[in-house]
Amino acid sequence: METNEENEKIGISIDEARKILGIGRNLMLELVKLDGFPAVKFKRKIIVNKEMLPKWFAENCGQYDDYDY
Repeated sequence: METNEENEKIGISIDEARKILGIGRNLMLELVKLDGFPAVKFKRKIIVNKEMLPKWFAENCGQYDDYDY
């Protein structure tokens, strides 16, 4: 169950983002490499913009159907 603090966060971890998208960690790590993906990358930390993630997904739906699984 999410607390108020978790609901107010604008940046989420890779694991939180992958759970929202319903994908595995490896695929999530590939997505953050794409140009325009809503994330900030630090040396060993990636923060995904929680508010922009659903918008990015909607705008890019179907564009990566040639992804090599």
